Amino acid sequence: MFGIVLKRTFEEFSENFRVALSFAVLFIFVVLFVFFDQFFLSSGTVFLSLDTNLLALIGLLVGLVFLYAFSFFVSLCVYTIQRDIHHLSLDDYWNVLMKDASLKIFLFYLLFSVVFYILSLVGLFYAQFLVLIAMIIISALVMYVPQSIVLEEKSIGASIDESISFWVANPIVSLGIVAISSVLLFVILLIEFVFDLLALPGIIVSFALVLIILIPFVEQMKSYAFILKNDLIRAPEVHKASFHKSVPVKINATRLHEKHPGGKI
Repeated sequence: MFGIVLKRTFEEFSENFRVALSFAVLFIFVVLFVFFDQFFLSSGTVFLSLDTNLLALIGLLVGLVFLYAFSFFVSLCVYTIQRDIHHLSLDDYWNVLMKDASLKIFLFYLLFSVVFYILSLVGLFYAQFLVLIAMIIISALVMYVPQSIVLEEKSIGASIDESISFWVANPIVSLGIVAISSVLLFVILLIEFVFDLLALPGIIVSFALVLIILIPFVEQMKSYAFILKNDLIRAPEVHKASFHKSVPVKINATRLHEKHPGGKI
């Protein structure tokens, strides 16, 4: 099943590459981050340090706006899979996408960030390695929450339960997605390292690759895997993924009323 998910994700990603390019809009925030000391980029990720002065509070507001914009593009990325399978129009889904799904994903990411911030503080004083393992496990278990929010229109709590249930029911597919994501991230980090060695802006390059390639591809891969849990959808999609277009065979033949170039019929 994972092979089918991967094959169809490559097809969907190439067909919806404009959606992936839309993540480039978030580069506007990179310019804004320069004006605030508490923001710094590393390994394709934005990190925010907290402070109590006025400029830091404004920076925090900018960070929240960035997080909401990011949540919207994630919901849009997940929606493309539902659109292609269910043949929905964006006009029909716009209100849900804008007012409901994006907000829920934003609140989930915000809650997720707060929990991880608390865990990182705990890790400074107690069992740092165990805290790191706990953070990795939590990240994996809730990775289908955006998919449940967009595809099933569930609440955040119900989406967390659904994400964990999907993991339990589909461990091989889920581990495959985690493995592919890790490999892609590792390649991006290598690219960043090479650019840094060449005195080029490797951080900016890795941030661009994460936004435009890694996140859209992984979100679509998770979305496609998640939507296949529906039996009515899985059967035709498996058939579609297994279908190979026949290659037309060229027949070198001559009609009886035509003369062969060599003078013979």
